[in-house]
Amino acid sequence: MEQLNNHLFSTINQFAGQNQFFDYLFICFAEAMPYAFIALVVILWFCSKEQSKRYLISATLTSVVGITINTLIAQVYFHPRPFMNDLGTTLVAHAPSTSFPSDHTTFMFCITFSLLCHQTTRTVALGLTVLAVIGGLSRVYIGVHFPFDIAAAAVVSGFAAMVVHAARYKLQACYNMIIATGEVLTKRML
Repeated sequence: MEQLNNHLFSTINQFAGQNQFFDYLFICFAEAMPYAFIALVVILWFCSKEQSKRYLISATLTSVVGITINTLIAQVYFHPRPFMNDLGTTLVAHAPSTSFPSDHTTFMFCITFSLLCHQTTRTVALGLTVLAVIGGLSRVYIGVHFPFDIAAAAVVSGFAAMVVHAARYKLQACYNMIIATGEVLTKRML
């Protein structure tokens, strides 16, 4: 499995450092994509009706669950990043922490998978899924993750989305409180 992971990494990362424009583009995708997801959730919050706000809260909660799972995995399993094994070309500095699974990618997939659970947000979620894949593979391109880190992020995110979606009825009172608080704060700001 490790050989396959290394081979897939080399296949994607081999292009890093070859073209300055593509390097810059993929660095932007890898580093900025989670912030684009945050901005989109905030924008959608202010443009949405109450039910869609519940979906956005659910997506945010899913991200918290997903990142928590990653933190637990990191406590019991350490996998070095490619540059820690002198593999490939690294385009950005990164702490020598565990690479498995990718937190950036988990965050993005948690948002997408959570929104895929609801019919009214599926179109947006499908577009976000494409962006999450691009963001995740960009992390491989820039040399800070292996492909299996990205795949594991998708699995963790899918699990987190299922857990939160299964608990949605129990969370309604909490969602309603958050929505009401948000409305009060928004009115005070205006």
